[in-house]
Amino acid sequence: MSAKPAADGTEQKRLNFDVPEDLAREFKAYAALQGKTQRELVLGFMHRCVRRTPPVADHPRDSPATHRDK
Repeated sequence: MSAKPAADGTEQKRLNFDVPEDLAREFKAYAALQGKTQRELVLGFMHRCVRRTPPVADHPRDSPATHRDK
């Protein structure tokens, strides 16, 4: 993961995924069929995962001391 600010200065993180070549080709084709970029699909998936995961009070991930990006 590496940091790279957006054009408007918003902080971002760059994620690089190592996936099998055939899966990468299929995902690229799927994105094209959906009329979206691969980035848009991954961000949409990540947003859905975060929104659907209810916080668990005793999980360290959800403690107030844990830094969470928004």
